[in-house]
Amino acid sequence: MGDFWISNYELRALGVLNSKTTRRVYAGALVRNDSGFGCLHTWPELGDPTLAECLVDLAHGQESSIVRRTLDCIRADGRAREENCSLFEGLQVPSSHATLPLLNESVLSEAVERGFTYVKVKGGKGGGLDLRRIRLMMSMYPDLKWRIDFNEDGDVGELLEELLSWSEPEKAAIDFLEDPVPYFSNDWERLVKESGLTMGLDRNLEKASSDIEVQVIKPAVQKMKSGRRVVVTSYMDHPVGQAFAAWEAARAEVKEICGLQTHRLFEGNVFIEALGDFSPEFKVPDGTGLGFDDLLEALPWTKLGS
Repeated sequence: MGDFWISNYELRALGVLNSKTTRRVYAGALVRNDSGFGCLHTWPELGDPTLAECLVDLAHGQESSIVRRTLDCIRADGRAREENCSLFEGLQVPSSHATLPLLNESVLSEAVERGFTYVKVKGGKGGGLDLRRIRLMMSMYPDLKWRIDFNEDGDVGELLEELLSWSEPEKAAIDFLEDPVPYFSNDWERLVKESGLTMGLDRNLEKASSDIEVQVIKPAVQKMKSGRRVVVTSYMDHPVGQAFAAWEAARAEVKEICGLQTHRLFEGNVFIEALGDFSPEFKVPDGTGLGFDDLLEALPWTKLGS
């Protein structure tokens, strides 16, 4: 694909983003070649290579999964820019749940007031305490659907003990548990059989069997797949990466409520402002390709390897 240029960035989170890390500053890099743009954003806490390792791979043509998806983004974006059109022309981006790093009445009330009907929250280690907190809030918002992501930190015994006292309507308010325990374990099978809840899988999808009820796809690291239920989410990355996820969901005609509105998890910048307010509807950025034309051109770029 020729030479690459890099523009480094930092995103500053407004709160803790998952159970695997307490850091608030997230570094990444925007990447461009002659015509297209992409985003490199890694989560080493979740098993990714570091950003520095990815940049080495990119410079030497060694395509790890993250680098490969960045190159896919650059190619698609570049083709559309060369044709002077938006990648989103003629496409409908699916609506999104509200990703809530904190769970309290104020944050939940704001999400509902802004029109969200689904929320995604983080479950902590063990998970029983978080389920109890969610149960208390369900009565306040009986029409709300919940998606709870444990990042594999749940304890099957603790979760089942808590769920034992739940009514069927309360269980029905949980859309799915995401990565409650490691997939390749007896705990996953036990939780499926005894909880009566739907499970969603994020990591290791390529190795999973076809019986997964919900596949959570992050286009930053995974190619789109078909399945009974496909939920596309951003990688909690730069708005360019967020737009790539939204485009992948739109072109695959995903009908599920997705997780494409994560820019407001971070302190504002010009790219975040371009994606608009905290809302279920994705605001397509102006411009060609994935958008952001003037903002991208205004960035400082350094040739990779120089």
